[in-house]
Amino acid sequence: MFLQSDMMANQTVICYLITIALLSSNILLTAQALATPAARRKAARKAKKSSSNGGFAKKPRPAATAIAAPQTQQPTKNNVQYDAQDEVAKRAVSSLFSVCAHIQDPKLYQPKWADACCVQQNSKGDDDGISPKIGAVMANRDVARGQVLTLFPIHALGLRMLRQNSDDEALKDTEFVAYDQDADGELFTTSEKAGLRLKLNIPLDKSQPAHSILGNKKRHVLFSMFLPEKQPMPGWLGGRMKAASSQYSESNCITVPLPGAAPLCAVVATTDVKEGDEIIQAMQPLKPSVMDELKGSVAKEYRRELATLQMYIEAACETVQPSSQSDSSSGQEQQQLGPFHQLNQQYPGLKRIHQDPDIYSIDNFLTNEECDRLIAKSQPHLVPCLVKNDKTGIAEQDPVRTSTNTNVPQSEVPSIVEKMTNVANCCADQLEILQVLNYKKGQEFIPHTDGFSGKFDACGFEQASRQATIFCYLNDVAEGGSTNFPEIGLAIQPKKGTAVIHFPADLELREDTRTLHQGAPAVDEKWLLTTWVWNRPRSDEMYAESRLPPLSSGDII
Repeated sequence: MFLQSDMMANQTVICYLITIALLSSNILLTAQALATPAARRKAARKAKKSSSNGGFAKKPRPAATAIAAPQTQQPTKNNVQYDAQDEVAKRAVSSLFSVCAHIQDPKLYQPKWADACCVQQNSKGDDDGISPKIGAVMANRDVARGQVLTLFPIHALGLRMLRQNSDDEALKDTEFVAYDQDADGELFTTSEKAGLRLKLNIPLDKSQPAHSILGNKKRHVLFSMFLPEKQPMPGWLGGRMKAASSQYSESNCITVPLPGAAPLCAVVATTDVKEGDEIIQAMQPLKPSVMDELKGSVAKEYRRELATLQMYIEAACETVQPSSQSDSSSGQEQQQLGPFHQLNQQYPGLKRIHQDPDIYSIDNFLTNEECDRLIAKSQPHLVPCLVKNDKTGIAEQDPVRTSTNTNVPQSEVPSIVEKMTNVANCCADQLEILQVLNYKKGQEFIPHTDGFSGKFDACGFEQASRQATIFCYLNDVAEGGSTNFPEIGLAIQPKKGTAVIHFPADLELREDTRTLHQGAPAVDEKWLLTTWVWNRPRSDEMYAESRLPPLSSGDII
């Protein structure tokens, strides 16, 4: 369970990005219990809650209830405004921390591309106060200027809410911190263990997915927290290296936000580093032009790795972004929808299995060989999927939906892309990044819709909306794992090679909530290929097909 705390801002000393702060012992904790899986599923069926699919999250509907002012203050115009904006920011911080915590789990993700240093395990040389000692961070290979040495761990994620410019003097700066109570609760709640904590202020420019929620520098400061007593993890050694001082005057690295993936940060070499060199962190800010150069080098060198991380960060942000259009109040009748995206009705084997809403299927859309090769190609590259917690609104790996997925470059499956564009009457650029999903016994996908109401920037598409969902079963599933549409009473049992197509929104960009669907709990293992057709081509360069890491380029399907 993740707990969050609101506390009065502590006095801090900021040295560019890094801040050392002494946490006060009177931290006010407010528990936020997560809903049980059964409660989440029940709530989802009733409220048609949105969820993510294969690592992407759609925007939730805006909350209908207003946020109350703090009981300690009179509800003025200013503090109600702060409350409303701060609550969104807090949810974003909680969601981001949840995602980052899973990314830092070595069982789920190992950043071998950022594993260029290690912690010294034994002392070398004379005890002269200069030679590296136990605990020093050392380069384990040559690293060129602008390359990543390691990543900065996020043991907690915080939000400082600024009030200096408020007309209401009763409002004071406060801090909100999200952390893992099960793993680190004692470190936060026991005063004698509060100790020194390393805080890393994380500036957000407009290229960062979290900028639209947390990028107002006059209102919010995002920061991560490092707990030195936690066990070092390969690839996550930021904060453990010595800082440049009179004794270590020559620094060779600095910490920067990962392009497109903040709050994740990287320790980047500011000069060429040789194997065996001790890593020394710069404490003074570099010129903006130098920082831009370093961030540009990281973005170019690790574009594929960053693209994967950005997808998860975007998923966390999407769950708390307010919708651009207000939903109709509950109890109103479903508005008349249509027309919808037109399929190629002449495609061989295309048949309508439900009318209004229209749902189609195609038996043998993929051959047995295509299914088998696609599974073999994807299996070594599977990573966790994310879902939205219906109680908290946080993007996280659901305990009962721990399915995995991988992105599939179109260049490795041209015959499948041709089939999809043919039946969907679209161009390849209108297809969202193809994903293969794997569900093992007990795993499921709670009821969700794939559509958006209105235009959105998501998944590489700008001011656009999903028009059709295409998914293909890659294996026969004898028991469990059916795709259920509870609003219309339709259940589809997975059959190898069969494709299913439905329409989450009409051409007027109005979501069709009747397409609410779920992946029932798997008994036998289930494999699935999925994508979505948008009304406009994919245009965001960060989601370009060329940026996707290859799976097995020698095996073209």
